[in-house]
Amino acid sequence: MRPCKLVRVSTGNVEQEILLADITTIGRQPTNTLQIVDRLVSKEHAVIQRRQGTSTYVLSDLDSRNGTYCNDRLVESAVALRHSDIVRIGSTSWRFVSPEEIPPPPPLPSAHPPSIPPPPPGYASAAQETPNEEMGAASIHATMRVDLAADFMRADLVMDDRILRADYEKLRLAYTLSRDLHAALDVDTLLDILLKRIFEWLQIDRGVVLLVDDKKPGEPADNLVQAAMRIRAGAPIAADEKEVKVPRSIINQVLLKREAVLSTDARLDARFGNAQSVVLQGIKSSMTVPLLTQDRTLGILHVDSLISSGLYTEKDLAVLVAVSRQASISIDNVLLQRRVLEEAALRSSLSRMLSPNLVDRIVAGDLAIEKGGATKRVTVMFADIRGFTSLTERLAPADMVALMNEYFERVSNIIFAHDGTLDKYIGDAVMALWGAPLGTDDDEVLAVKAAYEMQLAVREFNRERTLAGQEQIGVGIGIATAQVIAGYVGSSRTMSYTVFGRGVNLAARLCSAAKAGEVVLAPSTHEAVQNLVVADEMEEMRLKGMADPVRPWRLRRMK
Repeated sequence: MRPCKLVRVSTGNVEQEILLADITTIGRQPTNTLQIVDRLVSKEHAVIQRRQGTSTYVLSDLDSRNGTYCNDRLVESAVALRHSDIVRIGSTSWRFVSPEEIPPPPPLPSAHPPSIPPPPPGYASAAQETPNEEMGAASIHATMRVDLAADFMRADLVMDDRILRADYEKLRLAYTLSRDLHAALDVDTLLDILLKRIFEWLQIDRGVVLLVDDKKPGEPADNLVQAAMRIRAGAPIAADEKEVKVPRSIINQVLLKREAVLSTDARLDARFGNAQSVVLQGIKSSMTVPLLTQDRTLGILHVDSLISSGLYTEKDLAVLVAVSRQASISIDNVLLQRRVLEEAALRSSLSRMLSPNLVDRIVAGDLAIEKGGATKRVTVMFADIRGFTSLTERLAPADMVALMNEYFERVSNIIFAHDGTLDKYIGDAVMALWGAPLGTDDDEVLAVKAAYEMQLAVREFNRERTLAGQEQIGVGIGIATAQVIAGYVGSSRTMSYTVFGRGVNLAARLCSAAKAGEVVLAPSTHEAVQNLVVADEMEEMRLKGMADPVRPWRLRRMK
């Protein structure tokens, strides 16, 4: 009978193995048959004993502090070992090799063997990428580049149906999660599904998703906000715990290096830098993976256990990485849909008062609208139909509405063509702004050009109405430039952007003083455009609500 043995599962070049005697003791003390110098291993940790008169070896845990695992399952009392079982003790894993159970090699095929597809781009084998661990060091593995094909063997090569069932559950999780995430319509629902499925798969006390807030300044680690959290019922945590604090050293590694991190004992892990949060929270086992798209990092996914050390394996991490990729795609799609909807809403709102050119620049981020109140130099225009009250009495309601809609359509297009802001319609009047919420060096010029073209458009409109046998209209326009207060005002339900101040009142009074077909300019506006217009100075006026008299100008034409 050939002896069985344990072969250490290592990615290094040196293979370590030990032949099993009838009784093989395992622990940290040198008196053990197999000494493992690891702080996670008890002095007398486990024993492997051959049943008398048989070739069966039984693994038993000796009430160790951190437990003994066989095929990622905690050994409660004893378990009979089968060929290729993986025994994990502390930070190291060992493969049980039984010559009696090794199947003969398959016969050579008569034809060319089927080709095995290469691994996906960007992957490399675990043997190439994972550094060799020294015994006694609590481990952190950067496994974003792990070859998944090396972790999941072909079914015909797996002799233990328990391993097949465990691997099936992992792959079933990936499939189920992909289906569920695809159906999620918002980020909150998506993240809730993600954590729920992971909790069904792994022994987890806490899970958290932190997303990057692009609006917050600073380093990526400073921009993370908790987007979702899940805690296992009965987990040993405070009842009012509302936040999972992931050690900053791990966050930096995950975000900056875009790597996944596995820790078998966070309390002893040098990468955690003895972080106070780890000690206070009692983190023992943890996995942290980045949520990535091709061009940016969305955040991180972190799960941990407060009870058991060495709870998660590299295969678990590989599956979690694959799951995180699915989640990242879904999160990015949902965020993209949200941005599209928000952009459409913003564009719809802005297009009611700004020109298409300014709307495009604001949506693209080239221009920013200041929130809150601000003092601005603004040019204000009021345009009002003369004799509107009597006009409403002479026209039928349907004709009146058609008239106003056509008039507002024409003058609004002219305002937008000159990058003006349509503040509001006031009955038959139009109020427009230049310089708020966005301004240029030519605000006064643009406002005056718009007013001049509006009067030309009214003349053309009247010619069309005359040919149609309809009544003409007359429009008076007043323009003033001054420092005003600008901002969003209204109730909590309805907000609108507008301006207040003497310049607004002056423009309204000049509009009232303008006759049909006239454009009346305040002195401040005329001063800014005097080299571009032909205008006549008018007599001094005392306007309602104005303490001082005003001497305005009547626009004749543009030069």
